[in-house]
Amino acid sequence: MMITRKSSLARALVILLILSAPQPACHSRATGPEQRYAIKGKVVSVEKRDSTVTISHEAIPGYMDAMTMPFKLKDPRLLADLAEGDRVQATLVVKGLQSWLEEVVATREAVDKSDPNKSQHAIEPNPGDEVPDFLLINQDGKRIKLSQYRGRALVLTFIYTRCPLPDYCPLMTDNFAEIEKTLKANPEMYSKTHLLSISVDPENDTPKVLRAYGTSHSADFAHLDFLTGPKDDVKRVATYFGMQYWRDGDQVVHSLRTAVIGADGKVVKLYRGNEWKPEEIVAELLDQEPVPDYSQVYGHGVGIIESFDQERGTIQIDHEEIKDLMPPMNMPFAVKDKTLLDAVNPGDKIDFWVESTPAGLVVVRIQKR
Repeated sequence: MMITRKSSLARALVILLILSAPQPACHSRATGPEQRYAIKGKVVSVEKRDSTVTISHEAIPGYMDAMTMPFKLKDPRLLADLAEGDRVQATLVVKGLQSWLEEVVATREAVDKSDPNKSQHAIEPNPGDEVPDFLLINQDGKRIKLSQYRGRALVLTFIYTRCPLPDYCPLMTDNFAEIEKTLKANPEMYSKTHLLSISVDPENDTPKVLRAYGTSHSADFAHLDFLTGPKDDVKRVATYFGMQYWRDGDQVVHSLRTAVIGADGKVVKLYRGNEWKPEEIVAELLDQEPVPDYSQVYGHGVGIIESFDQERGTIQIDHEEIKDLMPPMNMPFAVKDKTLLDAVNPGDKIDFWVESTPAGLVVVRIQKR
């Protein structure tokens, strides 16, 4: 690295950040030639924890329009020398699912130190913190609440479908596909886990758009939901996990957050960037406490929902035989928790579990087939 200074009368500091050392972490998981583009812009923020620098850049001919986007540096040590407001020129290298900046040249003008709010970091949950319940909408337009997954471990991440950087949202989606593939090979783990991918671009990412996006990535919608909803509701969830994002024209500038949530609804681990691997997530899931096996305690039934009354907490199910409890019939049940009805609709085929109480059989768990 070489640093030069202009005259103090110019009130400017010029920093030349020239990258020469190789960075092993930048190897792509996909093969293919590198594509290199010249990029010019202004630093909006530096996130050392994510090893990213967000740049409001000019149009990159042949690659993308002018916008504000986060980028990795090939040499993350240079993050310590970059600051908001720096003018930068660099080479954007795109190779497979990876992209990074190298040959960085930054010019720093006089810094305004009057704003004490610069470089604030997001507040994040700690392992063991209970995740607040939330209500969003999935790719089928159905309501999804976090509480409906109690008893199953969750993996949650954030994306948006128009994200142009291969090592951001597309990589998160590809990683989720790898996790799904591994879990499917272990039916017991598959039945005790679920994946949620939340869009931070709810204005564009409607349920219809998310379903098309998931289909294009061969998503198993029975085990992976793509979620959207009112922008304030999405923001509330993202903020809890320390996810920062804002709109810039048609694009969304964002950081990355991926969380593992235990079957008890508490944070197990939070990943801040894109360096995590699918096998790490799977290992975290395998380390979780066993999920309660309802089949050993309660009666299990299979049926179709005819109707339900959420205010009264009742559900009408046309069900098959519930072994050792009752023959096939169409009858109403009370539910132990009204939130069990949040994510189901008439016509859904379900597995359900009941317990015997002095008032009769009560549904304690519902799982869509």
